[in-house]
Amino acid sequence: MTRKPPPSLAALRAFAAAGRLQSLRDAARELNVTASAVSHHVRAMEDWLNAPLFLRSTRQVRLTEQGRRLSDRLNRVFTEIDLALTEAKGAAGPSVIRVSALPLFTSAYLIPRLARFETRFPDVSIEIETSHRVVDFDFETVDVAIRNTGRPTPGLTAHKLMDLRTVPLCSPALAAELRSPKDLERATLIHIASRPRGWSEWMAAQGLSGQEGRSGVIVDTLPAALDLAAYGRGVALGMTPIVWDAPQMRGLIVPFPSVPVSAGAYFLVHRRQDRTHETIQAFVRWLRQEVRSDAARFARQVAAAR
Repeated sequence: MTRKPPPSLAALRAFAAAGRLQSLRDAARELNVTASAVSHHVRAMEDWLNAPLFLRSTRQVRLTEQGRRLSDRLNRVFTEIDLALTEAKGAAGPSVIRVSALPLFTSAYLIPRLARFETRFPDVSIEIETSHRVVDFDFETVDVAIRNTGRPTPGLTAHKLMDLRTVPLCSPALAAELRSPKDLERATLIHIASRPRGWSEWMAAQGLSGQEGRSGVIVDTLPAALDLAAYGRGVALGMTPIVWDAPQMRGLIVPFPSVPVSAGAYFLVHRRQDRTHETIQAFVRWLRQEVRSDAARFARQVAAAR
């Protein structure tokens, strides 16, 4: 009996991209091929495996359990291959990547992991600008930006890193006085200048429109809000799952269960023409792999915070 040859490398890459992005169309854009080509590759893999890899509906595709396991493993392999090739090439000697990132993402996630990137790419220097300011890629020298938004800026290449949810946080001593969201009417709320509607949107989701608590404190960054909360100065709105890695947490806890409220998502964005820039793509692939490796831990933290 003649054995079917295994799927081609192109088919494996197409399926891995479609599985990671949960979209045949987005995978086609990433690979610079047609959506029908990606669909053909996925069908060829399903024929070879004699099992479905996606559950298909009119508007979307969703991985089966077998498809999810295979997609995760293939994406890890392809990331390692891409990183190995970039390392071998050496990116033509010393290079600099200029990164603009939000304060919480920088302190909680990026800085603790930079040593791993520097070990793999010792000839690459990273300059980090920590700011809430939206980067204008047409006029600034920034190569990569990491932003919290509901929808990335059109005209840029964007990779979603993680979805975010707001969660109230306070010291254990203050939490002992709070049993439900309604109890916040007698608490001091810590506001963040860059998210002026944060508390009002969270309150509305809990069915408490118009409630704002006692006189609040306004700070310019989420790390500063966490610092205030850790000193018992009030209740801050953190963003799960990233907030659990923040050095400013210092024993902060969720005082009561609440309705999850979306806080957008972290996206990594860069210029479209930089899709072929080896050094920038090495950083992009590395950071996306870091986030994927934390996916299961993040899921557990989000569930525990509800």
